[in-house]
Amino acid sequence: MRAPNIAWPGFLTLSRRTIQRPEDDPAALVLEAWSQGLMTGSLVIMAAVTFANMRRGVLLHKLILLELVLATAHGTFIFAPDPVYGWYLASTAIGLIISWSLHNVIAWMKNRPFMGRKLSLFYIGTIVLAQPYWAVEIYANFTYFNNISLVAYEKIRPWEALFRDPWWIYTTCNLFWVVKIHYNFGLIELVRECPRFGLMLGSMCLSILFSVADVLSVTGVLSAAMPTGINPFWKLCFMFKCLCDTIILDDFKTALDKLSTGWLARNGMHTIGQHTVDFRSHPTFKDERAPPNADDNISFKYSVSAVHIE
Repeated sequence: MRAPNIAWPGFLTLSRRTIQRPEDDPAALVLEAWSQGLMTGSLVIMAAVTFANMRRGVLLHKLILLELVLATAHGTFIFAPDPVYGWYLASTAIGLIISWSLHNVIAWMKNRPFMGRKLSLFYIGTIVLAQPYWAVEIYANFTYFNNISLVAYEKIRPWEALFRDPWWIYTTCNLFWVVKIHYNFGLIELVRECPRFGLMLGSMCLSILFSVADVLSVTGVLSAAMPTGINPFWKLCFMFKCLCDTIILDDFKTALDKLSTGWLARNGMHTIGQHTVDFRSHPTFKDERAPPNADDNISFKYSVSAVHIE
């Protein structure tokens, strides 16, 4: 779906190409096939792992599985011959775009316990407000990749990251902030206690780095280093985003509370009458959040599973 290196008008020269399967450029064909295969293979594996570990009746787990399934088909358009190539690419991109928006909803659900009501409404409200852009991009994909009209896609593609990634960047930064300020261990202790959490945090950082690389590629900054029209960075960005969702299926507060409880127990604090974290002191939290219940204890009897924290 993504590949042309397009510059913002007035800043860089627009680089056009004939929109077709990159059969005449071996380097482009290999890079595109590799990136699609990597994305599709990883999504299939993550979907299988998610299905095996999801709990019945948990909406968040179902949405994560749906996110993975919707995007899988878009990693196969390299096999479509012309003239089917453009139509197949644009059609499977619809599922990918839905998956991107769904990922932001999942991030909201996971991060919601760390947000006040107003911030939570603003977060989900701006996701909804971004949807008209995606409707336009779906139209632009069909016109561009079928050589009907290049104008719409060339104008809106450089802005895609603005409508795709700000919520994820905020979620990543907020999670680092909460771990550092409001829990009884730092990042090093967190990684030692649960290496999967460290893997998730690392995947978050990598997804943001690849998002930046995607912007640089689509604005022509990396045109000299990449085959014309090929951009693997958005696929890598999305792959690491999905990995974050799959590594820990539960919301962040549930996972962190249970990790914190286990860490405190192993360090001699075996009796905890309340949650160890008061989130009302967080700058994004207000008094609208009810105080913790003295009877709201965290159980020790469940072990940490391979993918999510039970």
